[in-house]
Amino acid sequence: MVAVFAVGGLALYKAAGGGSLPGAQGGGDEEQQIMSSEEIETLLNGRTAALKSGQEDEFLEPFVGEAKAKQRKIFRNLRKIPFAESKYMVLKQTGDGSDEWGSDVKLTLDVAFVHQIKGVDVRPVSEWYRWTVEKESESAEPRISEVGGSPGAAALANAVYYPAPWDLYDDMYVKRQAHTMTISARKNAADADRFAPIVEESAKRDLDLWEANTSSVSNTPEGFLVVLEPDRKTYTKLYNNDGDDLGWDAGESVPMPAFNDSNGDGEDRLQYGGARIKMDTSTSRFTSSAWRAGVADISRHEIAHALVQPQDPGAYGNDEKTSIRAWVVEGFAEYVSHRFDRAQGEERVRRDLAGEEFSGQLPGQDFETEHTSVGANYALSYLAMRFIVEKGGEEAFFEFVVAHYRTPTKLDQQLQQAVGMNESEFQAAWAQYVRSNI
Repeated sequence: MVAVFAVGGLALYKAAGGGSLPGAQGGGDEEQQIMSSEEIETLLNGRTAALKSGQEDEFLEPFVGEAKAKQRKIFRNLRKIPFAESKYMVLKQTGDGSDEWGSDVKLTLDVAFVHQIKGVDVRPVSEWYRWTVEKESESAEPRISEVGGSPGAAALANAVYYPAPWDLYDDMYVKRQAHTMTISARKNAADADRFAPIVEESAKRDLDLWEANTSSVSNTPEGFLVVLEPDRKTYTKLYNNDGDDLGWDAGESVPMPAFNDSNGDGEDRLQYGGARIKMDTSTSRFTSSAWRAGVADISRHEIAHALVQPQDPGAYGNDEKTSIRAWVVEGFAEYVSHRFDRAQGEERVRRDLAGEEFSGQLPGQDFETEHTSVGANYALSYLAMRFIVEKGGEEAFFEFVVAHYRTPTKLDQQLQQAVGMNESEFQAAWAQYVRSNI
């Protein structure tokens, strides 16, 4: 499964109704400037420098109370991650740092933790925090008394990419391998160690298949961050800001928009920097007697999503004319997974389409409302991808997927290139193919 969000960086804040980003400005003639924009800049730059240098006490110096204890854990977790870039930047300031009486100022800062993980992200991405900053008097040092996730806007609650595992786990366990970084809570390290080799082998297989068919495609991730979590509430919360639990998903690839400091117009159009993969290890794929096959299946699927994610300019949505088709998104991941276990794919199709009244229509954008089950939409999407491979070959199939991600409005042209059919012709031929296979 892939979760899709549509805007990134400061463009996300503006799209959520935030407007321009204010600086720390003084009040009227009767108000005294207590906290200056220079102090705020120093506050952020100091955390950036201390994180890079590993100076824990320096990093924690402005935090107080519970915020300090929480940040100590986050700092130690972050130091386990190989960042190519990491810095704190202001997204929005509420309050102007001035006070009529010259004391006791409090303001909030929406802060982006801009970061790029080596070998995982092809561009910098961001996670959003909200800091409460206080200053008792003009001569006092600013103190950060509260830290949490930035809510963005209520309509886009999922789009702040908070909390990450380094926010949730008291002691984050990281197992680094050639192509994967498998993360869990320290208490679950034994399970992470058991599953990690299968996750790694799945990544290698996906990468080898991708590279064999897309040698000229740029911005391909070299590796993947995978979080393994057995508690459903914690799994749902990861990168989701307390969002709703779908209830049926065992894994998710969360797209991470590239961070930029513009409004997203022109050359700064949204691009993705990578993805974050999370898996619910309480599900049967991880707990059944066939757990090795189950872990490999879901790993190949979610890693396939992450592989192609940087090709998406932010064109996924509910409008089928302008959006990346859901049947391409999920069908691609299913094809890559079943490519290494064709028997598993055949069994999955038979199971998920059993008793299904097939309409002859390709799945639409909402897999939860079309057909009688989510699984049926996945099976039909897989058969669409397999049909393309059988008609045009695997290299043409990969070219089709990359082209469609990049320019979803040209589906007819892309299908003509891949299999010599326009969309309506393809759907009719595919429908016959499905009927002959079920």
